[in-house]
Amino acid sequence: MIPKENRLKHMKDFQILFDEGRFIGDQCITLKVWKIDPEKYPRRAYTRDTLLIGFVVSVKVSKKAVERNRKKRQMREVVRLMLKKDILQSGYLIAVMAKKEILESDYAAIEKSIKSALSRARVLR
Repeated sequence: MIPKENRLKHMKDFQILFDEGRFIGDQCITLKVWKIDPEKYPRRAYTRDTLLIGFVVSVKVSKKAVERNRKKRQMREVVRLMLKKDILQSGYLIAVMAKKEILESDYAAIEKSIKSALSRARVLR
């Protein structure tokens, strides 16, 4: 599990991210990234040190909850290790969304896909 202070879990935060953010696609995942602007949403508890990450695996990817949950756990583990190594910049809201291709991907492919998408989004240090 990623730390509680880094979890994107409120619907309002997801709504702001999907309204304001930009898409970055890769082989088996898509990112939605928004650089936090605290003045734009003063009532939210956003600061320049905030880093919130959410994970989405839609029913369109797989109808089986077991498969969706497994892929979500794999994506969370990749990000958890990146947070532990402190290689992600703060000041962002990020949603990691799975594509259908993730079902054929193993952990290494998911890790490579997430790292390349985050580097293209300029979120890595």
